[in-house]
Order: sequence, then structure tokens, then C-alpha cells
Amino acid sequence: MTMYRTHLNDEDLDTLFAAEADTAVTTDSSWTQLIDEVRDATQRKLPVESDAAQALALRWIRLATQMTRNDPALATKLMLMQSGEPRAQLVAGITPPMLAWLDKAFIHARCALLAKYLSAEQLDEVRRRQLVEANMRAWPVLVMALRAHREAGDDAGAAPVQAIVKRWHQLFLDTFCGDDPLLESRVRDALMHEPDLQSGIGLDDALLAYLHKAHMIGNDVTPANAGPKPSALTVATQRAAHQLVDRPLVLEDPTALTILGKAGVQALRDDLDRFRQPMSLGMRSMVVVRSRLADDLWADAIARGTQQYVVLGAGLDTSAYRRPDAPGYVFEVDLPATQTWKRERLQEAGIAVPPSLRFVPVDFAGTTLAQGLASAGFDPNAPAFFSWLGVTMYLDEDAVRDTLRFLAGCAPGSAVLIEYATPLASLPPMMRIAMEQFTARFAERGEPWKSFFDTAALADMLKTLGFGSSREWTPEALNERYLANRTDGLHIGATPSRLMLATV
Repeated sequence: MTMYRTHLNDEDLDTLFAAEADTAVTTDSSWTQLIDEVRDATQRKLPVESDAAQALALRWIRLATQMTRNDPALATKLMLMQSGEPRAQLVAGITPPMLAWLDKAFIHARCALLAKYLSAEQLDEVRRRQLVEANMRAWPVLVMALRAHREAGDDAGAAPVQAIVKRWHQLFLDTFCGDDPLLESRVRDALMHEPDLQSGIGLDDALLAYLHKAHMIGNDVTPANAGPKPSALTVATQRAAHQLVDRPLVLEDPTALTILGKAGVQALRDDLDRFRQPMSLGMRSMVVVRSRLADDLWADAIARGTQQYVVLGAGLDTSAYRRPDAPGYVFEVDLPATQTWKRERLQEAGIAVPPSLRFVPVDFAGTTLAQGLASAGFDPNAPAFFSWLGVTMYLDEDAVRDTLRFLAGCAPGSAVLIEYATPLASLPPMMRIAMEQFTARFAERGEPWKSFFDTAALADMLKTLGFGSSREWTPEALNERYLANRTDGLHIGATPSRLMLATV
């Protein structure tokens, strides 16, 4: 016990004793067997890159996490004791060469998990960075620092926490990808889908939530004075950032910058690096792709003779300016306060309203969607194309169903592109935690997410309401169609956002 007292405090010992009490028989027998297997593997010089070595390393990490209750500080102390105390090595049978062998085998196990997301060249680069000992030793130290702030109740926006977030991002780059945005996006996608990639450094759900909250605060791209609909200005700002940051353009939208106003554009140009951060890249990928898909489907509808385009929940939409030559009319539907705000911004920016654009203010308390459209000149007997992007999640399910019922009753040949959110519980753990923080942030600003739809259930609802057909656009299909072979990091990852085209 004296040896333990030299390296561990009372709290550390309590943690070990509690873990032992919880899993005494299983843990003890598992450790004994695993130590014997690792000793045999090192004596046989089993290659660290072999499948057998990787399996041993993963078992080791899981047992160590169980024994220390995922406390990186305790794990570090035990490792130092095991490396520096000959008596500990004799009692446990674990030697420094065995620990070094396990470290390398675990790195290869991590790279094996990454392999299906990366090219061979990318995987070699990640492996090279992972094998830099200083990088891997830095992670538990950083996790311990973040955990201390969370346990102390420090605000996620506090300067010391934000400093850790910056160090975290830099260490991530050093450990995985350097300054290669494409590789970074692929690694982050893998992290969202592979929980074992996070093992071994002391991360748990509570700490991940705290980290994501701090990251969102430090990299918030929503401008100040965001008006009655902060999400609308956030989306408009991302479309504008796309015009400056990403090449080649997915969505050519020259009005996207102008509508922000001179001050808004200057603020954007002054802080472009913020829009290269992972959270911003992920959001922008979906924003520009969904708008591009809507434009393409609108063009298809025009080719079939459709001359009515309805943008539901338009916000600061600029579709009418991207296709000024389109025949017929564009109807923008939104709450009266939001449309007043938009028209004021257009006037301040000197943007003329094209003759084809019709504003349709609908408050839904005293005016129905059908009434609002009719008053703006919408022809219910002619087909129309509708886009409903970034809106359904802010409405309750009954409101979504009522709107879809109206759309299903439109003229034959009409269609709607719907963006919806799948249940957060269905997401991989890392993305679920990130999205819980994201939605909480918008709820604080008065825009809570209210409805979620399983894809199959939504398709069934559409059929029941009277739509003739529906088609899902998966993230994989969208990436292949619009984001293939890019090097700037634009990529739709493990997001709850989905797109479905429903046709009458």
C-alpha cells in the first residue's frame, strides 16, 4: 500500500476500490489473462500492426477505462507508477516494454478504424502523426484540464476554457491531419461514426457536451442583431461565406454578400478563419448543397413547364436573384415580421425586388397558406415547385402535416423538396451530443427544434396524405453529386438533416 500511497491520493484509491467492487471477479480474471497474453505477444515479437496485436490493445484500453472509471489523471498516475516502480512491475507483471508495445498496437488499431474513411495515402499521413509520442501524450493532459474546468462549474465561454478549445483544435491537427482540410473532414466524419476512436483519453458524454458547447460559443457565426429569425441570418451568412472561402463554388449566389449589407460583409471578411472551422464547414456544406439541389430541381420543373416556385419559410432566401430569367413567379412565404425585416435589408443594401418576386406574409393565426398564396396571385390549378428548407424542425408535427396536406392537394405535377431532421437519438453518439448542444443554442435564441421524422415514417405520411411518389436524397448521394473530389473540406457528414422530394 505504501507504493500506492506514493503515487495516488485518497480519491484515486477510492475510485480503484469502487471499480474493483463493481467488477471484481470479471476485472481481476480479465486482467490476469490479458497480461499473460500481452507478455506472450511481446516475447513472440508479434507485430504491432497485426490484427491480433490490435485486438489486445483494444481490450487493454477498455479494461483500463473500466478500472479507472475513465479518469485520465488516474490512468496517467498508474502508468507512471507501473513504468517507474520495479515492485509494481513484479507484482502486476507489466513492464515498460509491454506498455510501449500496447501504445503502438493501439495506434494501429485506431488507424484500422480510420481505414474505411481514408485513402491509403491519407491513412499513412495519419499513422505518421499518431506515432509521434508527444502528440499522443498531450491528449490526456488536455482532457484533464478541460475536466477540471467542467467539474469546477466554469462557464464554457470563459477565457481559460476557450484557450483549451483552441489548444484542442491545434492538437487535433497535429495528431491527425495537419493543414489538409479534406483529410480533416474525413477524420472528423470517422470520429462521428467510430466510438472506439475516442477511447483511451478520458472523454465521456458529459465532457464531450461541455467541449461542444465551448466550441460553439467560441466559433459562433451568427452575427449580432440577428433580427427576428437568427437562423435565417446564420444561413445567409454561410451562403455569403461560401462565395469567399470555398472553391469551386457549389452555389453561385452574388446577392448573398450584398444582402448582408456593407457592415455585415466587412465583419465576414474580417473573420473568414472562423468559417473554416469544422462546425462552420459542416453547416455550410448542407446549406449550399440543399440550395443548389433546390435550384436544380426548380430548373427541372421549369423544363416541364412549371412557372410557379414557392419558397416556404424563405428568411433571407435569394433564389429569385439566382434565376432572374426564370419564367413565371417566385413566391416567398414567411412570417410578416421576418418579411418586413428582409425587405428593410434589401432596401438598405440597394437591392431591387425583381418583378417576378411576390412576398407572401402568412402569420398562420389569421391566415392560411392557401389564402396567403391566393392573395399573392398563386394559381392553384397550375403546377408549382415548392422548397421547404431549414424550417420543419422549428414547427410541431401537426403544423408540418397540415402544410404537407395542402401541398398534396396542389395541381398534378407539383413537387416539394423538404428538409427534415431525423431523431437525434438515432445519430452516432458523437454527433448526437454535438447536435444536442447545437439545438440547445438555438432554443436559447427562441428557435427550439420541435419535430423529428424517421425517413420511412415520413415517406408513409406523404403517401397517406396523397403524394404520388417520394425520393430521399441521402448525404452520400448529395456528396457524390455536389461535393466529390473537393479539397476544401466541404462534406456532409453524420448530420440529422435529410432531404426528400415529394411529387403530387
